[in-house]
Amino acid sequence: MKKFILIAIIAVFALSLKAQIITDEVKLMQSMYGMEKRDLIAKHMKIDAAKADLFWQLYDEYETARKEIGMKRANNIVAYADKYENLTGADADALVKASLNIQTSFIKLWDKTYKKMAKSISPVTAAQFIQAEMFLENMVRQELALEIPMIGEFEIKK
Repeated sequence: MKKFILIAIIAVFALSLKAQIITDEVKLMQSMYGMEKRDLIAKHMKIDAAKADLFWQLYDEYETARKEIGMKRANNIVAYADKYENLTGADADALVKASLNIQTSFIKLWDKTYKKMAKSISPVTAAQFIQAEMFLENMVRQELALEIPMIGEFEIKK
């Protein structure tokens, strides 16, 4: 019974994650660093004043795309929670493929953003931004990994 309750809690967590992924990511950044993500990036970056407006325009474009990828991740987590008790081979295959596609989407976004920033601002600024984003994404992934059970971690008794 305890395991069933734990699975139910995880499913509720996943559903709330889907509904509030953007808010949750902001709260996660605030809890880890005591500030919102934009403020964290602003504090980290050394942006030439003449290029600041362009940087923030590119940042906003990046954030829009990143949030869309974040929603795909949230949807995949919800799908995992929904199927956790009765995971089939086909389900596992679809979930892993979706997860890999999501990771590929992040890498493509970083590449695209790096190229735009390197060309229009500077390669050093672009590298600094991408490095910060990779770090933050890894922190989010680590936090999610700690919260989401591994396949077969909880034995479901029927």
